[in-house]
Amino acid sequence: MFLLLIGTTAARAQAPAPTTVSGRVADGKDQSPLIGANVLLIRLPDSVRTGTAADAEGRFQFDNVAPGRYVLDASFVGYQKLSQAVAVNGTPVQLGLLGLQTGGVQLKGVVVTGQAAQSIQKGDTTQFNARAFKTNPDANAQDLITKMPGVTVGTDGKVQAQGEAVQRVLVDGKEFFGNDPDAVLRNLPAEMVDKVEVFDQRSEQSRFSGFDDGNTTKTINIVTKVEFRNGTFGRVLAGAGTERYKASGNVNTFKGNQRISVLAQSNNVNEQNFGTDDLLGVVGNSNQGGGGRGGRGGGNGGNAGDFLVNQSGGITRTNAVGLNYSNSWNKKTDMSASYFFNRATNTLLSNTQRQYVLPQQANTTYSQNNNQNSLNTNQRFNMRLEHKIDSATSVLFRPRFSYQQNEAATNIGGVTRRSGEEQSRITSNYGSNNVGLNTGGDLLLRHRFAKPGRTASLNIGGSYSQRDGNNALRTVDTGSALNSLNQSSTLNQNGGNISGNLSLTEALTRSDILQGNYTINYAPNSSEKYTYDLLTGDTRQLNQGLSNVFDNYYLTQSGGLTYRHNGPKYQASVGVSGQYAELFSDAQYPRPSIGRYTFVNVLPNANVNYRFTRQKNLRFNYRTSTSPPNVNQLQAVVNNSNPLQLTIGNPTLRQEFQHSGNLRYSASSPEVASNFFALLSGSFTQDPISNRTLVAARDTTVVPEGAPAVRLPAGGQLTQPTNLSQEYTLRSLVSYGRPITAIKTNVNLSANANFTQRPGIVNGGLNYARTPSFGAGLTLSSNISPNLDFTASTTSSQNFVRNTLQARLNTNYFAQVTRFRLGWIFGPGINLQTDLVHQAYSGLSAGFNQQYVLWNASLGKKVFPGQRGEIRVYAFDLLGQNRAIQRNVTEAYYEDVQTTILQRYLMLMFTYNIRSGNVVAPAEPTDGARGERGSGRPDGGGRRGGGSQ
Repeated sequence: MFLLLIGTTAARAQAPAPTTVSGRVADGKDQSPLIGANVLLIRLPDSVRTGTAADAEGRFQFDNVAPGRYVLDASFVGYQKLSQAVAVNGTPVQLGLLGLQTGGVQLKGVVVTGQAAQSIQKGDTTQFNARAFKTNPDANAQDLITKMPGVTVGTDGKVQAQGEAVQRVLVDGKEFFGNDPDAVLRNLPAEMVDKVEVFDQRSEQSRFSGFDDGNTTKTINIVTKVEFRNGTFGRVLAGAGTERYKASGNVNTFKGNQRISVLAQSNNVNEQNFGTDDLLGVVGNSNQGGGGRGGRGGGNGGNAGDFLVNQSGGITRTNAVGLNYSNSWNKKTDMSASYFFNRATNTLLSNTQRQYVLPQQANTTYSQNNNQNSLNTNQRFNMRLEHKIDSATSVLFRPRFSYQQNEAATNIGGVTRRSGEEQSRITSNYGSNNVGLNTGGDLLLRHRFAKPGRTASLNIGGSYSQRDGNNALRTVDTGSALNSLNQSSTLNQNGGNISGNLSLTEALTRSDILQGNYTINYAPNSSEKYTYDLLTGDTRQLNQGLSNVFDNYYLTQSGGLTYRHNGPKYQASVGVSGQYAELFSDAQYPRPSIGRYTFVNVLPNANVNYRFTRQKNLRFNYRTSTSPPNVNQLQAVVNNSNPLQLTIGNPTLRQEFQHSGNLRYSASSPEVASNFFALLSGSFTQDPISNRTLVAARDTTVVPEGAPAVRLPAGGQLTQPTNLSQEYTLRSLVSYGRPITAIKTNVNLSANANFTQRPGIVNGGLNYARTPSFGAGLTLSSNISPNLDFTASTTSSQNFVRNTLQARLNTNYFAQVTRFRLGWIFGPGINLQTDLVHQAYSGLSAGFNQQYVLWNASLGKKVFPGQRGEIRVYAFDLLGQNRAIQRNVTEAYYEDVQTTILQRYLMLMFTYNIRSGNVVAPAEPTDGARGERGSGRPDGGGRRGGGSQ
């Protein structure tokens, strides 16, 4: 008996431990991922089943699989089921690519009743079931996702998921309209959405090698219903009122892998763009304050943020068109391309009240009225071409091109006061005409060797940009001759970069892998600006102090190693890179100088992804990076487009070094259809490029760092970028969502707390601008019936402005936005829609503390067979209270800005839905038309009715 006990114990000690089984389900011809494919692992001989669904990359994984014999079934609608024997002996089983062949699996009339699970958590991917969120028949994808926990859409239409801006939206795992989330969400009908997946998409190299390098993009993948993958759908709209008009249309033709879409719009109701990239034109910039309303570095513009048109301000007339094409030409070649054209005319009136934080000038303020008119034209083209040379080698080519032109005229009236007494006053007229060209691309070569885990990737990229422009400035003022100017200038800037990255991976064991990489990047830039003082007649004189000829380059080389371990419940990696950087500058005007700086850095990184269960996931990421000053921040030349708000560059700037980390926890409970998400993130920047600001008490001459002397009028502001220290941010967010079955409503609760510290030098004193804030939100969205669709939400935030230099100027302000949106089909084809928004502000400058209600409403009647058409009367801002108010906080001041905005109008609109092929028009729904089927689908439709979660 003793020997038998010893033998049994020894046998148990040597028994293999539970492990993982993973693989990837794809189309057998072109190897594109079959998103949502059903995967079953059946244990022999007792036939116990465990099920899962393939993610956006077609990948799946089973955890805690006991040793033994299994059969794995993979299926998808329209494909033949694949069965494969699997033997598990205690080590991770990697099945590789499972290619399914078309044909064989057909939809059967299976209906699973009961409550649809809102979401499930698959690793670090949160998957929402669209059938669990009821919307009106005419809703688009953006209307749908606003009902989903952790997904929000701001007043500017920009989408955030899990506290981060969504940078990419995929359709069935493939790019659609390039990197343009808005174009996808606003032009896909909600009725075609089956599932919505939110995840951090890894880089192209990472997805190929299987090695997570930490380079991710917040992505939403829309999985379409099968019946919408072949056919034509779209919508055309035309509307007109006494002063306002609106016309738009979109047509989408889907035929298997071939997808063609055309978009167009023309309006003067501030529907400005299909996506953010259309705003990145070269616009006339009045440089209203050092750094551009709290932006980084007080250079002369040139950052993308300087070119953004404020979507909530002014009145914009827009004409735009967009084209998108994607197809799998054969089993080896995939291609997608998009083209956009946008032409927008904007009229913007704004009023600014600014309070400076000055050590000796206790109550210095600046008031400004701004009137700007601009015409902005943009064209851009993007393409993605991927070819599989063989089963182990592929090439990816991604070219891009954009052309932008802007004409702007700005009139500024500014007054600086000290303790209520006027110091200086100015009126300036600034006109500009700029043209910008940007082109580039990258080529990615990838090869997978015969040995599992051994891969090689080579990425070669390049870009070129050019900006040409001219402007004219004329000013008048009272009190100082320094402000009287009559000038013109010409500008020519050229830049680009050439880069290369080599990445190698090697599997050390089944669960351990090593990656080595080498990166080189060379980025040259040049800028020539000539400013002339206009004298009598046609005579002009070169102003050397406001002119510059400047060249620079930034060269970086880095190499490193990263080790990754894959366990049954977790994946962890740790790595380090060494970086050598060289920053060179050569200035001829306004003062000859040569600068050369070298930097040597060690860049560590770490990632941990831990799965407690299939529905609970914890992810930690830590990265370090460097960022050089841009060409405008380095130029020691004054930008005087607003002579009371001067900016100048700094040729002695150094690169920034940033540490950033985030911790995310996601969990879902299919039993109660709940979803929980928590985020804690932070960053710390060494040598941050901040601002040195001087507000003159009298007419004076200032000598900025590394620059020639500058004459500054009384009350004038001069801002220069400079390296400081102790800049950091902290962010936290929690959200929880679940349905309340008693009232057929989904509830989502959220809370956030944030803290930012930014250093700055103000009139020689070091100031730390600290902005703690916390907020909470509540959203209730109906799940009663497609006939009755409402969403009620409220978000509140308490903000604090704290300055170490002038504590008595510390302020608090509160903002609250409450919204109610209703869609009600209450008769035969009669549809009432209303949108009510209440905004409240307190703690702002005098005259800015306001409460107002924006109420929009419409009444429509469906017409034509199949209810394809609709006639609608629409009213915007019924109460005539619409306003736009914004508070900006920098290290030198805080300010409140109010801009003109669209006011009340009425419009008669006609809408026609285009449907053909397998796609039908949105019929008037019954209570069971949407959402009662639950998440059950037949084989291959994603999640099986009987599969485990």
